[in-house]
Amino acid sequence: MEKVKVFLKQDLDSLVAHSGRHRRDLAADKVDHLTTLDKTIASKEITFAENVTWCVGKAIQECSDKSRKILTDAYLKRQLDKITMVEMGYGSTRYYELKQIALTEFMENFAKYQKQIGLEPAFKLVK
Repeated sequence: MEKVKVFLKQDLDSLVAHSGRHRRDLAADKVDHLTTLDKTIASKEITFAENVTWCVGKAIQECSDKSRKILTDAYLKRQLDKITMVEMGYGSTRYYELKQIALTEFMENFAKYQKQIGLEPAFKLVK
């Protein structure tokens, strides 16, 4: 699970930058409108970054409502857990249990989309 957290907190920034996107572009309500560069002019790095960020957005989009809110707030908006916890009306113990569930959901969904498009990433999020 730590690999997923590190990926979402640190590695995603580089991929978002290479793809020419923003973290907010990966939110569930925007991911279906992502554009890509023409593959004949895009470098392998850009194409890879576009594919990974698309998988991230689709994986978050497919999560349950609670998980989607937690992932979006924590990793796309970079909102403090304390704020999301209060907005959702949970104490810290329950919130962090739900956050673990959200990360597991994300990891499973990401693997599904990764496989769907034949993406062989430089990192592995699946257990």
